[in-house]
Amino acid sequence: MVGLLITGHGHFATGLGSSLRLITGNTENIVYVDFEENHSTDTLTENLNKALDELKNCDGVLVLSDLAGGSPFKSAVECKVARPDQAIEVLAGSNLPMLIEGSMAMAAFDSPLDLAQSLIETGKDYIVRFELTAHEDNAEEDGI
Repeated sequence: MVGLLITGHGHFATGLGSSLRLITGNTENIVYVDFEENHSTDTLTENLNKALDELKNCDGVLVLSDLAGGSPFKSAVECKVARPDQAIEVLAGSNLPMLIEGSMAMAAFDSPLDLAQSLIETGKDYIVRFELTAHEDNAEEDGI
């Protein structure tokens, strides 16, 4: 099983966690690390390392962060480099559909890289634009 570590600016991580619990109820082997306004990057790194320690029983850890190049992403990458014996992958640009899919699929994966590749596609697939189109009524159609 791959564990999930969610991180981001403000309450991005715990906000996604609240949404995930509402939708799926799943919280096992998922840890949330917020980077709050009063936190230093040292505090963030310390919190990420604690979270990674909590997930050591997993085959690996997939870190889902909010913004490429931001402090949560960079600190997660630094933690990955400092832990060569722990399989860790780091993604940026995460969204709720990725977390939902990841929480439901994490038990089926033993490689965080494989889970990451799967979730990248999920994230892309759920970025949609609403477009209103005209509908023509067809009297021959039955039902709605």
